[in-house]
Amino acid sequence: MSDSELQNLFARVDNMAVQQEVNDVLQGVDDLIAVVQNEQAAAPPTMRWKKRTSDGNLIHARPRSARNQSNQVTAGNSSGLLQQKTHPNKNAPDSNSEVVFAPDNVDGFLRDLQQSLSDATGDGVESPTPQASLSASLNWSTRKSNSSESWKAARPRLVNTALARENVGTRKCQQCWRNLAVVRCRDCLPRPLFCAECDVVMHTRHPLHNRDASTLGFFQPLSPTTTVQDMDLCQCVRYVPVEIPHQICGCPTEALRLKPRKAVAVITMNGRHELSMPELACEACKATWTAGVDGILHSDYWPATLNFATIYETDVFASFEEMKMAAPGLSCQAFLKMLDRRTARFGRTGKISADTFTKSFFEWEAVQ
Repeated sequence: MSDSELQNLFARVDNMAVQQEVNDVLQGVDDLIAVVQNEQAAAPPTMRWKKRTSDGNLIHARPRSARNQSNQVTAGNSSGLLQQKTHPNKNAPDSNSEVVFAPDNVDGFLRDLQQSLSDATGDGVESPTPQASLSASLNWSTRKSNSSESWKAARPRLVNTALARENVGTRKCQQCWRNLAVVRCRDCLPRPLFCAECDVVMHTRHPLHNRDASTLGFFQPLSPTTTVQDMDLCQCVRYVPVEIPHQICGCPTEALRLKPRKAVAVITMNGRHELSMPELACEACKATWTAGVDGILHSDYWPATLNFATIYETDVFASFEEMKMAAPGLSCQAFLKMLDRRTARFGRTGKISADTFTKSFFEWEAVQ
């Protein structure tokens, strides 16, 4: 065997011996940790009491004189009380005492030892990565601040867009695409612009829509009975949208004519509308038809009185009921004032009677 082979053999033997020693040391450390943990779990930590002054300074114990002890005992004390005074309980806690545990910090010692072992073996413990940005985004105050900043940045664009929306300009009718638009309907999206002729055709069938005229260079709210003719505002007749029969007699339908019968106030969630109750008449046989209480109910209205000079959309009663359930303190007068303000906002006039509304609402609620 050559010298190089002998040297390699000796080196391998030395490495094996070193590895065995390291394993023995690690095993001994593990056994020591297990013994310390078992002792800590088996026996409670011992303690001793140190008295301190109110300033935190230690109070050194002094032997008591017999005279001081005798002064603490009164003539009427029993023997048990005397024994308690002369031999105080050493295990009793004191409010000014300090608890000192032994060993001082076993858990910390074990953690340091495990950290040292992990460093020696190369098994480092990875620390969790903090997610500061995620925590900040979940914070309520941060979200509120970000929202306020976003609104502040968007505010100029919102103002410019709102002003541009109120600009009348010169635009075409979005129904026929031929004539100049003179009416804007808030309820006829996505094509809200109408010329005078298309406005009459559309809103004769939908008189409860909210419209604005642009003839004066700005948008002016229109009542249902107001139309635009030759760039002027004119009055017309608009009927209450109720179900109308196709035929009322044996005569041909060409003989039927629709005419207004009486004025009726229609109350919706957009306020009060002054319309006319339709009457269907036959020019041949003179037969007539007009909506009664049954026809009003079938059209989803509720009469204020049996003569129904005023009728309510049932959605008004349902909305008032839901608002009372959500906010019991809401009064009927406050609700009706809100409807009156919406009436004025959309260019209409008239007030809503609180007495008739309350009576009709109770009757409707009883039927429900």
